Amino acid sequence: MGIINRDLDPTQQVETYDAETGVTGVSQLIYFGMIPYQGQIVRIASSAFGVSGTPNLGVQIQRFVTGAGLTTIPVNGSSLLAVTALSTSGIQVHSLPTYGASLVQLLAGDNIQIVTSGANSAATYTINVVVQCLQDIKTQFGLNLSN
Repeated sequence: MGIINRDLDPTQQVETYDAETGVTGVSQLIYFGMIPYQGQIVRIASSAFGVSGTPNLGVQIQRFVTGAGLTTIPVNGSSLLAVTALSTSGIQVHSLPTYGASLVQLLAGDNIQIVTSGANSAATYTINVVVQCLQDIKTQFGLNLSN
């Protein structure tokens, strides 16, 4: 018998996605990849090293809508996280809309990305995104390009 997602403890219903960057400057995208199932963003945390200037981070969902094309949804609207160095403030948690809000809902095939801003700024980032699956039965997919 398969494992039904709703029968799992809430801590087992989530997947964690991590990204590390090299030195990232102004107006760059940090891409996480495609989400394979319907879900919602529960938590986004980041840490920065070698901060130069005053960088900001924003969270976006990229979704392809048939007939409309690519849509970019800013998860936290126009509010961006003012980045501080890990040695100053530790890990920073991004402010997200309330649990269940439409801005944190994900469809299968959505892409999560972080966008940077802030004039003359740069940093090296480690970012963690936690996604909760909302389906009883979830399908994971991926490409294995190794021989």
